Amino acid sequence: MKKHRALKLTLFYLFHAILIIIVFLPLVFAFTSSFRPLEDIYKYISPLSLETFIPKNFTLGAYRDIFVEFKFGRSVFNSVFIALVTVLAGILINGMAGFAFAKFKFPFKRVLFVIVLLTFMVPFELISINLYTIMIDFKWIDSFMALIIPSIPNGMVIFLFRQYFQGFPDYLLESAKIDGLNWAQTFFKIVLPNSKAICISSGLVLFINQWEAFLWPVLVTRTKEMQTIQIALNSFRTQYTKMWNNIFAASLIAFMIPILLIIPLQKFYVEGITSAGTKE
Repeated sequence: MKKHRALKLTLFYLFHAILIIIVFLPLVFAFTSSFRPLEDIYKYISPLSLETFIPKNFTLGAYRDIFVEFKFGRSVFNSVFIALVTVLAGILINGMAGFAFAKFKFPFKRVLFVIVLLTFMVPFELISINLYTIMIDFKWIDSFMALIIPSIPNGMVIFLFRQYFQGFPDYLLESAKIDGLNWAQTFFKIVLPNSKAICISSGLVLFINQWEAFLWPVLVTRTKEMQTIQIALNSFRTQYTKMWNNIFAASLIAFMIPILLIIPLQKFYVEGITSAGTKE
């Protein structure tokens, strides 16, 4: 019986180890290839050997090229700035909306909440043209306004806040009212400071949505100065070839920034999602 169980555990861990290798080998290859000259990218692919994953001619040329020649730093700044502003504004606006749905009584509350739920089920492609027309009317094309403002309201984030705030202690709100605080003061001084987990969870959702956005930035940007990181990744190619070492280097940067943000905050993210999901 013990031998049978040990065999099952061995096969279980072996299977998962193989899966991990399959998943991570392409990432390792992309990482090491970002430190190769362009002519060495395919040189050691077949047959697989140690040199496939360890660059023989180590160089930082790809990283120098993307920042010096292609001005990739500007795209990184644009994406970080757009994502952070969206997170800050999104937490405030979606948080207030979620708080209103959770604690206030007003006409058509249920109908409006159903509409909010439907908004994150509608594919963005379905509304992109109408939204693009609005940006033209506002003269916001090729500006941070067009990249940020349409992404601030988020039905999923409103839903998360509403679910979380339904379990927020009413006695804290009543104490704030007795102390003479209005609703705005109560929200900013009492509610938000005691809602760190859901704020981090919602902020990560908004950040990842903005960081991975491609279609909308393509529609509303015109100049290289306004390009986001996802658009810039498409610029490392010419009519006849693709500069794979540059693509790998830029992709690694685009991959690492959200990872470095998510890893230290994952505990709060899980806590916020689970606490919101358990509210009725």
